[in-house]
Amino acid sequence: MEKGAPMPKRPDSNPKQFIQGAPVLHVLDVEATAKYYRDFLGFQWDFGNEDYAVVWRDNAAIHLVKGTENPAGVHLFQWVADVDAYCREIQERGVELLVAPGDRDYSIRDFSIRDPNGVEIVFGQDI
Repeated sequence: MEKGAPMPKRPDSNPKQFIQGAPVLHVLDVEATAKYYRDFLGFQWDFGNEDYAVVWRDNAAIHLVKGTENPAGVHLFQWVADVDAYCREIQERGVELLVAPGDRDYSIRDFSIRDPNGVEIVFGQDI
């Protein structure tokens, strides 16, 4: 695809098949990671123990599994309804941005952060 070319039209979703995806992150400290997602990113955390937890917000869920090392090469993308509002919300909670909000050549407005395990998370919306 040429630089600056519009993104191809996304196919309509089929809610009879795929409803939601949920990444599974292997982390050194499940509890500390779940607390970060709850306290700083506004996720709910109502299930888990020291070996496994699930955090969720609206229709987004992330599973956390105790691992022997932090995830390497992991990069998550999460669609949100209002990028700027969510960015303000988490900055008020003390989250530092990796990349500030901006309109990208790929027709998405997004910003990114890095969680305590080094996982980059991009939050974006169509523009």
